[in-house]
Amino acid sequence: MRKILFAALLLALTMTVALGEELPKAPVNMEIPPEAIPTQAEGELETYGLTFPEEMPLAARNFVLTARAQFERHPFEKLPKANEYTQWYYRDKREIGWCSVFQIWCAYHSGLQLVRYKQDVEVAPGDCISAMEGRVGNVYYAFEEHGRWLQCDQVEAVPRPGYLVIYGVRGSTPYTHVAIVESVTELGDGLYELTTVEGNINSTIKRMNYRYDATPKQKYYNMSVVPEGEITQENCQYTLQKDSWYITGFCQTW
Repeated sequence: MRKILFAALLLALTMTVALGEELPKAPVNMEIPPEAIPTQAEGELETYGLTFPEEMPLAARNFVLTARAQFERHPFEKLPKANEYTQWYYRDKREIGWCSVFQIWCAYHSGLQLVRYKQDVEVAPGDCISAMEGRVGNVYYAFEEHGRWLQCDQVEAVPRPGYLVIYGVRGSTPYTHVAIVESVTELGDGLYELTTVEGNINSTIKRMNYRYDATPKQKYYNMSVVPEGEITQENCQYTLQKDSWYITGFCQTW
């Protein structure tokens, strides 16, 4: 009986390949990152009223604008776990968490160079990069090995638009979720107001608006809500996603 079942399974796999259907590929078997495509020309993308630091490279600006455009396409819309972003990356219909896949999609389509953890590649100081890693922990490792990681509990980590922000969970993992920083407002005394674009927040794309303390009195307690009377950003979620989350650090894409 076991021989018959094995033969039937082997025949089914053979027929699938013969019919040209691609078998699922695990993330660890992905090909090397593709060459960066040209970024969009100045003014080609909708700006949504955003302004950026003068020294911010065009590709990094377009990274933010590309992410914002995806939010505008799917504002708070519930997406399936197998969606346009996951199918583009994994090339199959697996159902999986996709916060990092979302930033990869935005990075590639805005002309950032994708790198992988333990990839033998040189990154110059002026290069705009992001990590082609589906696992959030590996996003951290990829940036850390290129000297592009700001750890919140080791330095006064200053966020900038276009950086990635990695969140941790108190008492658990320091690498639970990754998002794209859309805008940063410095409030003084190490306090910043951040607006982020986040894929796979309850299976949606959301804009989050909150405050980040670069010099918190208590470790792992560096996020807070914007007081209701001081909210200026529109069309955002203003509550913290989870009270147990904190900001682990920032990935310097530029």
